[in-house]
Amino acid sequence: MTLTFALSYRQLLFLIAITFLFLGSCSKKSLDPEVDEDETVLPHEYEIESLTYRLADDDKIDTVKIKWGTEEFTNPGNTLMEVQHVETFNDLVKTSLFEINLEEDELPLDLNITEFKINVPAVYYEDGTFSYYPEPFTISDSEQREQYKNNSTFTLDLKVPARSTLILGKSIDRHDIICSFKLVIRNKTTGDKYTVDGKWHGVLRYFNESFSVDEEILN
Repeated sequence: MTLTFALSYRQLLFLIAITFLFLGSCSKKSLDPEVDEDETVLPHEYEIESLTYRLADDDKIDTVKIKWGTEEFTNPGNTLMEVQHVETFNDLVKTSLFEINLEEDELPLDLNITEFKINVPAVYYEDGTFSYYPEPFTISDSEQREQYKNNSTFTLDLKVPARSTLILGKSIDRHDIICSFKLVIRNKTTGDKYTVDGKWHGVLRYFNESFSVDEEILN
């Protein structure tokens, strides 16, 4: 027995349309690149490539003499009194402020220079170079203050006469500086480089400690 299936014209068009839709879907999948939905874009990493300081024509170093208070040593007795005093100048302060020449949108949005800590000058030499302070400071346009790292101590042997008071006066010189800096930051991913420059304001160093002694007779 032979079975014959007759398709109407409308049914034939419907089957042809379904076939084309199926083939089109397959070809589109083969042409589209595979996309990994779990793939994430890693943030860029930046590093400091170079940092230089210099004393330009409009920069300066000022010397300020600081009177560092007094210490008194009283001998109410009738014999000479010997006193040993150790001075450390522990209350000295190192300051840092960066005045940055930077236009809006000059750096990438993901580059935040305030996240970097960099070396700042400690001593200026006649050949135009600087030595660096042992502790780095954040790049900030607000003044930062830290205890000054001073490894020097001074031991004074004092002889206080009978029925008198010795008044020990202390002073020290400080160098305040405005100098120019140039910082080059490199994108570790792309190799792109960005330059940040401007002025650094801060305490350069303390030096030239001096002491004076005055005597007052007790009544």
